[in-house]
Amino acid sequence: MTSCSATLSTHQRRVLQLLLAKESQIVEQCNQHNSQFAKILNDLQCMNHIHDPDERALKCDEFIRLHASFAYDMPICSMVPEATQIAMTCDCVCIQAACFRILYKWIPMLDTLRMKLLKIKNICAIATKHVLKNGVETCAEIENIVRKILKPTS
Repeated sequence: MTSCSATLSTHQRRVLQLLLAKESQIVEQCNQHNSQFAKILNDLQCMNHIHDPDERALKCDEFIRLHASFAYDMPICSMVPEATQIAMTCDCVCIQAACFRILYKWIPMLDTLRMKLLKIKNICAIATKHVLKNGVETCAEIENIVRKILKPTS
């Protein structure tokens, strides 16, 4: 592996700093969403250990109502202005790699996590309006979704 030996202008260094800060911000948001999924899974697993069917159904209904109206914090995520243009025109591997990671790894991962949170919210919202299945079944469906999300990739 070679190291980057590009000589950067002040503006390019500023863009690189902004890129690295943006990448850290996006990674932090991904970690926060993963923590939310872990908490959801923990809550669902705790409900699975309730042996009284009525109490379990009540807890599932509470979970569904809570998540149907839950306001997820989803700040807007965008690329650093000019970063892609600078990455294409300069020979700085650091800027190019940061752009690549942000555009092709972190933003898609963040979008996927956000979509899954919205999917859970929508499942819960639909379950509160239409009683198509009971709360225990809805919670089991959500648990399967969360398990797939948190499953480590090999």
